[in-house]
Amino acid sequence: MSTLRHPIAAVPVEMRDSVTTPSAARVYDWFLGGAHNWEIDRAFGQRVVDIIPDIKSYTRENRRFLNRVVRHALDAGFRQFLDIGSGLPTVGNVHEVAELHWSSAPGADEDRARVVYVDNDPVVQSLGGLILDREGDPRRHHALRADPIADPDGLWPLLARTGVFDLDEPTCLLMVSMLHFSKDSEHPHESVAALRERLPAGSLLAVSHWTTSDATEQEQVANERLVEAYEHSTHPGQLRSSAEIQDFFGDFEMLEPGLVYAPSWRPDGHEEFTGDPERSRMLAGVARKR
Repeated sequence: MSTLRHPIAAVPVEMRDSVTTPSAARVYDWFLGGAHNWEIDRAFGQRVVDIIPDIKSYTRENRRFLNRVVRHALDAGFRQFLDIGSGLPTVGNVHEVAELHWSSAPGADEDRARVVYVDNDPVVQSLGGLILDREGDPRRHHALRADPIADPDGLWPLLARTGVFDLDEPTCLLMVSMLHFSKDSEHPHESVAALRERLPAGSLLAVSHWTTSDATEQEQVANERLVEAYEHSTHPGQLRSSAEIQDFFGDFEMLEPGLVYAPSWRPDGHEEFTGDPERSRMLAGVARKR
């Protein structure tokens, strides 16, 4: 049951569309079993489940990929994470994974990870800030409203003003399950290229993206119905082929095992689709800036 019971009349005017329209971020939270969603999101989510019955499993698998990337980055010495299109910072998100990792082998307090969440949904950003105020550490965690696909260059001054982000420090940039919410008309490849350009050398880029590659005829019909359904959400989108997804990495050096289905990216034994990874529908990979 949701804990979010704010009446629409109490929501600022600029946020009304995100309250009266299903939010992709809040629906994702519902898929994950979170409580930060409204009835309109749950009803929409159920319609999506009717189209793609296993979508909750796909979402959990995608979250496991995110968790493995964060642990890999921490083990490699990264202490700064930028999560773009983050949705709500709940249910096993970046700062939670980083805190668990630190507590398992605690070191100096200054070695604890810093995380900035970025989302362009005003309600998600506002609620994300409240969640972090309650469960995070304002010295190291921040929720920022910005749209790096529409304005990639405008992101960096905002990051600098958070007080928790160093523009010159190698960063783990996470764009997990978000680029399929940008249509080609929004020029996401060009925007991601601009973000890659601004990252310091040694930074990582992690991407996961729903793909049309390897889809059966029945799955392709469901994909088309899924895209049509999200036309009625806050974030319509577009599914892409493996080649189109690979292009988001540009000339960054792909880490092993390359661009693969999410369960196959450095599995740790907790995947749901170990025997049939393409059923996860999500291609995923991580690359390093030389």
